[in-house]
Amino acid sequence: MPEPAQDEAGLPRYDFLTVGETLLRLSPPGMQRPDQARHFEIGVGGSELNVGCVLARLGRRVAWVSRLTPGPLGRIVDGEARRHGVDTRWVRWIPDARLGLMFFEPGPEPRTSRVIYDRKNSAAADLAFEDAPWETLVAASRRLHLSGITPALGPSCRALVLHLAALGAKAATPVSYDLNYRSTLMTPAEARAVLEAVAPSVEMLVLAERDAQGVLDFREAGEALAAAIAKRYGVPIVALTRPPEAEPGSMLLARGVLRLAPRYPVEVVDRIGAGDSFTAGLVHGLLDGDLDLAVRLAGFIAAMGLATPGDINYLGPEDLARFHADRIGGLER
Repeated sequence: MPEPAQDEAGLPRYDFLTVGETLLRLSPPGMQRPDQARHFEIGVGGSELNVGCVLARLGRRVAWVSRLTPGPLGRIVDGEARRHGVDTRWVRWIPDARLGLMFFEPGPEPRTSRVIYDRKNSAAADLAFEDAPWETLVAASRRLHLSGITPALGPSCRALVLHLAALGAKAATPVSYDLNYRSTLMTPAEARAVLEAVAPSVEMLVLAERDAQGVLDFREAGEALAAAIAKRYGVPIVALTRPPEAEPGSMLLARGVLRLAPRYPVEVVDRIGAGDSFTAGLVHGLLDGDLDLAVRLAGFIAAMGLATPGDINYLGPEDLARFHADRIGGLER
């Protein structure tokens, strides 16, 4: 992975800067239910870091800012981020704090997949202005990515996200914002209030159609919905993810021009993190100034995420070569 370039003062420069909480993910082996399990598989997951890891694997210079607790649990998260090439030098280590947990139950039909959070009073729930040289970092980055999960963690996190969005606008650093609604963390009214506050600074808004309708109270669907979102919030680019049965599928509306994400046949292994993979593909294309690549790659990387266990997508250069050659699936020997 490339080392961050440096400016004249020796400070690192990044393609992508993000901030947020990452959790230790505990999953029952196989398809067991949590109350069946007597041991759990350990993983790592957090929306913002998930996006950053994919971009780092695509060769981008990525920085992730958060708070972690010293000790083995914090080192698991830090090590996972670094193994994908993410710069974690700006992580703040908080003594006597706790790392948030999430328990993921897979849900093959007719069961329902479920996430149980144990993240209250975690180290990252108190992310604040003093944690990093934010103005310098935002100005040194080509893009800034924020998520609606972070402001749901507590008052200081909410204030920080609003501040960072404003810094992005001030520095002319394009900001992407994933609504990422979590009903266990925030009410619809709270999510709407945060979005309304950050929207003037946002270039690209990413959200699921179900949340646009259920949280933001839109009645439209598909292209009409994307256009209505762009009009209400004044964002130049809207990325709308749609359910598998919807026609057409997920889409990107950029300054009035609609582009559709391709669909790939997928054997779903793990749904968690697929939306983050979609966002990473969009950002990669935007960094190249190629919106056609953005939406095509987003669809492909999201499909790869659905077919890969764990939050983080282990996309490799061989996968990208197959994407560009339009050779998907099958067997290689």
